[in-house]
Amino acid sequence: MVVHLVAMASKAAGGGGGGGGGGGGDSSVIIKLVLLDRDGVLNKDVGSPGVTRLEQLELAPQAGEAIGNLKRSGMKSICLVTNQSCVGKGLLTEMELQTIHSRLQSLLLEQDAQAKWDAIYQCTTTLDIVDYRRKPSPGMILEACHDFNVSPAETVFVGDTLTDLQAARAAGVSCRILVSTGYGQGIVRDAGLLLSDHDKWNGQPIVYHATEETRNGEDTATALALQRLLQEVMPFVYVPNLYAASEWILENVGQTAASGEDAR
Repeated sequence: MVVHLVAMASKAAGGGGGGGGGGGGDSSVIIKLVLLDRDGVLNKDVGSPGVTRLEQLELAPQAGEAIGNLKRSGMKSICLVTNQSCVGKGLLTEMELQTIHSRLQSLLLEQDAQAKWDAIYQCTTTLDIVDYRRKPSPGMILEACHDFNVSPAETVFVGDTLTDLQAARAAGVSCRILVSTGYGQGIVRDAGLLLSDHDKWNGQPIVYHATEETRNGEDTATALALQRLLQEVMPFVYVPNLYAASEWILENVGQTAASGEDAR
């Protein structure tokens, strides 16, 4: 089964922009693959150098339910795409990272029996090494699309950082979602994107387009620089957390009628 991102969502997250942000003449696009960042999206971000001990793992609100709901909707292919330089820094072994991921999967399944991911794409190199797989480069996203035999246009990416959005755009993923958890809130706040008082935000999804107004006159040089970087990855949808992202996806999709087509 596949799901269709219908016109409203297509215009919101797939229209306009160049180099990976452009929508076509089609009013709907088939979505077959959901890609998720890990820290700050699936589980709470503990800051640098990331999760290195099992006891640091804590799920984001209703994260398991979010994945389970997507699976029940017919979205069969859900994968993690994560930078884990803690291995490259010698803070974790590959086996220890695998143990952390196994525990994370168990926590998700405890929350929802269908909250199972299909693959993990991880990059363990450090910043001093040139690596096309490490976000903000698109390597892992393109690898996932290849493995699941889908195009980037048939993919949704959910992240909490600017590098997540940059990687998705570089890969040609039009539907990009930024969550407030992790670093997301700080990015939107620091850039002054219409949320001068973030605490009063009612949690409704906000679609940011490249023409969005900002707090002109109040912005520092740092905020203006961040605004310019965010303009390059617009449009994107801003939501409170992964569960809200899953709701946004499900509210903007309709299932094809018994097509029998598999997502992989």
